[in-house]
Amino acid sequence: MNKFLSRVTCLLVSLTFIGCGSPQPTGPEMPAGTSEALANTHALILEASYGGAPLKSVKDLDQYAGSFPKAVAAIKAGEIKVIWGKPILDNAKTPQVIAYESKVEKGEGFAVKEDGKIHKVTAADLPKSK
Repeated sequence: MNKFLSRVTCLLVSLTFIGCGSPQPTGPEMPAGTSEALANTHALILEASYGGAPLKSVKDLDQYAGSFPKAVAAIKAGEIKVIWGKPILDNAKTPQVIAYESKVEKGEGFAVKEDGKIHKVTAADLPKSK
């Protein structure tokens, strides 16, 4: 019986610190207001970059659909725009935008930059079209 009580106590203490979830992704790399789709895209880009190959085209998304369904759906729907072929760079001195909420094109919103963090940006921060 003591083992059972010990495990229940440990579980309750863990849940107290972890919490039961929140409606917005938050944390040191997730500013308040970050959309769930961009947070999921951030995770997808991190996995692709640290896996050795940045996302090169929309075709690359299919392999991540099971792990990052919200990101894949948002990118394919045009809600999130990706600058293809840009990886996360741990040593980026002036990090450039590599993915962003489409609403940034008309004002401001959030973007993933090469340093692997999510930043609030404006249309002026987006890469110039070639």
